[in-house]
Formats: sequence, C-alpha cells, structure tokens
Amino acid sequence: MKKMNIRNIVVAVCATIASAAAFGDEGGSARPIKTGVYAGRGISGNGATEWFRIVNRSPDLELKIVDSKMIRDGGLDGLDVFVMPGGSSPDIKKDLGTNGVARLREFIWNGGGYFGTCAGCCLMMEEAPDPSRGIGVMPFYRSGSKGRFLIPVELNKEGAEATGLKTGLYSIQYSHGPILEPSTQLVAGASFKVFGVNRSDSGKHGKGPEMYGRAAIVGGTFGKGRVFVTSVHPEFFENSRVLVRGGFRFITGRDIALPVRQRTPRAYTVGYYSVYPIGVETAKTMLAIDENKDIDLFPINDEDIRRGLLDHCDALFFPHAFKGRLDRVPLGIVERFASRGGFVLGWGGGATRFPGGCKVYDNAAAALSALAERAAAAK
Repeated sequence: MKKMNIRNIVVAVCATIASAAAFGDEGGSARPIKTGVYAGRGISGNGATEWFRIVNRSPDLELKIVDSKMIRDGGLDGLDVFVMPGGSSPDIKKDLGTNGVARLREFIWNGGGYFGTCAGCCLMMEEAPDPSRGIGVMPFYRSGSKGRFLIPVELNKEGAEATGLKTGLYSIQYSHGPILEPSTQLVAGASFKVFGVNRSDSGKHGKGPEMYGRAAIVGGTFGKGRVFVTSVHPEFFENSRVLVRGGFRFITGRDIALPVRQRTPRAYTVGYYSVYPIGVETAKTMLAIDENKDIDLFPINDEDIRRGLLDHCDALFFPHAFKGRLDRVPLGIVERFASRGGFVLGWGGGATRFPGGCKVYDNAAAALSALAERAAAAK
C-alpha cells in the first residue's frame, strides 16, 4: 500500500511539474496563459461579454479575440486555452464550417486547452442525436434546456480535486443551457468525468427531462488536450467566478488571478447591449469602453431592461453587430430612458435595434469618442 501511495504522489508531482513547465512556471517566472475567446457568429448574451472582460483584465491571461475565419486560417496556433462562450451551438458550428471544426478538434487533440460554457459545452458533445450541435469530442449529448435562473450546482470530490476548489454547492447562472447526458458511444482518445451536478429543478417547464442530479460540470481529456465545460455560466457573477479559476487550473495546472470589478467614483455608467456580440471589432469596441477609467460598463440585455436596470445607467450603447429591433416592451422602456435625457448611441448596424432617438455614428472610433466626451463632461 505504501508503494502505491508513493507512486501516486510521484505521478501527481510529475504531472504538476510538466503542466507548470508548459506554461513557463519554472522558477516562479510564469508567463501569461495565451487565451483565445471566440467572437464569431453564434455567441450571445452577457456571458460572452464577461468572458472578454475577464480574460482581458486578468494579469495571468493574455487575450486574443478569435473569429471563425481566423480559426480556419490557423488562428488557434500558439494558444494555450481557447474559450467558447454561450449562445447557439448550431450557429457556432455552422460558422466554423468543416475546416474550422477540424482545426478546433486538432487544436485540442494536440494539447490545447478548451473551456466551454453553455453553447460552448454543447459544441463538444457527440453529433448524435443532433448532428447540427456537437463536434464529437466528449461522450455526452444534450437532452434539453429550459429557462434562465440561478441554480445550485454541487461540485463532487473528483471535481474538487481537479479544480483545487472545495466540494459543495455553488450558486451559478443557468440560461437555457444543455442538460448533459452521458453517452454509451465511445469517443476515440477521450476520457471524461462528471465534476458537478445540478441540485435543483428550479425553472422547470415544458416536456424536458428533470435537471436534478444531471451533470452540470464535466472535465476530461481528448488526445493530449484538456477540456472543461459547464452547462451553466460561472463567468456571469463575481461570486461564481471561482469556477472560472478552477477550470483554468484543471486545464493549465495554474491558479489565475481574476479581476474584481470596482466602480470608479462618480463614474459615467454605460449599459452595453450584449444580445449578439458578433465579431472581433465589436469585442474590441466593448473592451475600449471598459478600459476608460471614467466609465463603469456593464452588459445589459432585454430581460435586464425589463427589470429596470436602465434606471442605473447614463447611456445605452448598441454595437455594430446587432440586427433587428427591440421587442415592444424593452423598446418602450428605452424610449422613456431617452426622453429623460439618457444618451442612446450606436454605430453601424447597432442603430437598427433602436432607430428612434439613437445617436448614430458611422464607425466605432466616432462612437467611442462621443461616449468618452460625455463621460469626461459628467465628472
């Protein structure tokens, strides 16, 4: 028994050293973990915006914004970790195309790390029974989704050991994510385990299967690469971002520092409409606003507008990528916000979301300049 324990310790230590060496952690000279975040068609919601902010602000991560064309052209080369936010996995897979899917699988297989939330989790699943969603990296399939609410997720012993976190319940945002089911089909070169399960059926509706006890966090290997996926959104709120840190630890073997959002005194508060944050330029525009020290930016969507969050904003920004118009209820709320002196602005296609009372700019630079002037004048 002693020999077995000693051998296990040696193996664990060697694995840790190898992982640390891979990320330049020898002798305390850690280099930033090169992290790509997807900005192509199919991602949407506040979670995608928060992923850009988290990676951009962490001193231990180096952000590269990546779209589908970049992936097809080899844009994953040189990355340590690739993050796929939530949205629509069929749209993501379609946008990647056959070559993009092959590039992503190859990246993981050859040793790249992958962190996926919600749709980013769906993307890793097997193609059956819905070939439009998964790319066949892990032996799980999606059996349903329902609602948007906070749900308690229990991290089990294996999950705690893998992430360096404590076992127990974590309250995390769920937003129409997959209900994970283990498959009987084997995926060559894949080995995955359930790290956490749902401990509630809150928000249950429709004919979908019950959520209680179903997998919510899964981790494992595909070839030489490590994959960490969740059906929930730990990136949404600061109290659940401990699981973001745990996921990076499982993938890279390193603990990372996460940014803590701090409000600037008398900051100019900007609601950044984040329903369809498509494109590299749109993501860069958001980060440029976020980096302005006079501005306190937070993502906002239709539900947030219905809940009255515009009452806490000075401005509402519509990026270029958005299309279509606001639904009737949030449209009326935004109109009242503008009539009370709220600054509503957009550039390019963003103006189509709210055509009335929206200051329209031809490009991102002009919109950013106008917003910066407003923020400076408000000090």
